Amino acid sequence: MPFAKIKAGIPLISIVGLLSMAIVFGFVRYGYGLLLPDFQADFNLTKTTLGVISSLSFLSFMGGALLVTFFIGRLGPRVFIATGLAAASIGLLISAFAPNGLVFAIGCIIAGFCPGLCWTPFSNSVSEHVHDALQKRSLAVISTGSSLGLAVICLLYIAFSSGSWRIVWTIGGVGGLILLAVVLKTIPTARYSRTNGRPHIPLFQRKSIHLFTAAILFGMTEATYWTYAADFAQQVLNIAAFNAVFFLITGICGLAGLWAGDLVHRIGFRKSFYLTVGIYVSSMVILFASQSAGAIVLSGVLFGASFMMYAAFLPIWSADVYPHAPAQGFSVTVVILNIGAIIGPALFGSMLTFTSYKWMFLLAAVIACSKLLLAPRSEARLK
Repeated sequence: MPFAKIKAGIPLISIVGLLSMAIVFGFVRYGYGLLLPDFQADFNLTKTTLGVISSLSFLSFMGGALLVTFFIGRLGPRVFIATGLAAASIGLLISAFAPNGLVFAIGCIIAGFCPGLCWTPFSNSVSEHVHDALQKRSLAVISTGSSLGLAVICLLYIAFSSGSWRIVWTIGGVGGLILLAVVLKTIPTARYSRTNGRPHIPLFQRKSIHLFTAAILFGMTEATYWTYAADFAQQVLNIAAFNAVFFLITGICGLAGLWAGDLVHRIGFRKSFYLTVGIYVSSMVILFASQSAGAIVLSGVLFGASFMMYAAFLPIWSADVYPHAPAQGFSVTVVILNIGAIIGPALFGSMLTFTSYKWMFLLAAVIACSKLLLAPRSEARLK
């Protein structure tokens, strides 16, 4: 199949997946935090309310992941990827033209389904159509598409100036529809047995305890950072469009995720995990320790690199725990992650009613640090 052909050592699925993740995560998921001050100004919403909307969108994210978990065996990945991109486009366009906060929230919740529907099916497609030697690199490339999308939305925001979030999200919605047409022509329709509608794997096993616990903690802290960090940067420095510059830097540094598979191959999973979590925690501690421009930029650099590395580790780690059902295993991991992501923005956002951003980020760092106790048990290098 054309889908399986490799050009210049890069499977076609990697390119399709990277562009899909650029829309799904760059515009929908992480773009929300970038545009938070504009949402607040346009709809007169508090930061706590916007945190609740963010958490609700993560709830729909989890709903999408659950649908994949139980029905990918029957329907195949193509249906979910296409449906996810459609949800992203419709949700972005509804929010972009929303007359009030309620309609805006509905659009965000619809768009929230797309990461859960799109992300994990690519793991299954890679497992089926990509040569074993290139699978982990392909998964890392796909996961890093979110960095590309974040960089694009930041550049658009800067180009159109602050307050232009409706234009930016309209571009994202139209881009998603174009990509949807490409996906429908590119990804083949797989034939699946109707008896495989539910995953037939032992979901909770000894090897999965660390994976799932770490996923919850990761979800709580990363969702909080993405929701509030850009607003914090803008509020502290009060430089025009600095929130976009901050996230642009964060997104560019997230390209480090491209080398996640190679890092695991070279030094093993445990060492890669410790290194990544250490950098991740440092990015939040810095926001507590100093609010200078240099410190905030450094935080973005460290968070972007470590977040995307960790995000790229998840499909690799879950495939190691569930080698015979990578899509279902990854879907369950994403569902678990989203339990944390649902809790994070609302919980930490509620702190802002009685304390400042820096204390919120310190608590997030402490919670993230506990992941060091949950490293993968195997030190073996993944082949």
